[in-house]
Amino acid sequence: TKIRNNFAGKKIGVVKGTTTAAALKKLFEDAQIDAEIVLLKSTDHGIKALVKGEIDALSADQIVLIGLALTTENPKNFSILPDLFSYEPFALAVRRNDADFRLVADRVISDLYRSKKILKIYDKWLGRFAPNAGRLK
Repeated sequence: TKIRNNFAGKKIGVVKGTTTAAALKKLFEDAQIDAEIVLLKSTDHGIKALVKGEIDALSADQIVLIGLALTTENPKNFSILPDLFSYEPFALAVRRNDADFRLVADRVISDLYRSKKILKIYDKWLGRFAPNAGRLK
């Protein structure tokens, strides 16, 4: 992964015990970046630390960062860097033994991807912070 930004000497917050924390540590070691990784209790603590200037950046799943930024008092005060350093797919959870609902959900999601309607939905709700992340490969 290519990192375009200089994180040397910066404090980067990440929730402790997450796969993001492990991936960030490895990335900084591999790229020989001398940044301080600040372990946090939660993303809520992270956004508060970022707003207060206690950390310089917050690392988390992109969708989590977008949600945090959108729900702050001033979303325009935040930007999300385009560099991704790990890929972890998300899934929907459904009740056990609810095959009928799972079938409906699978069909709707499959149709959204096949027809590429998912791109318009993504752009409407999330594209402001990550305009190309919803693009199909």
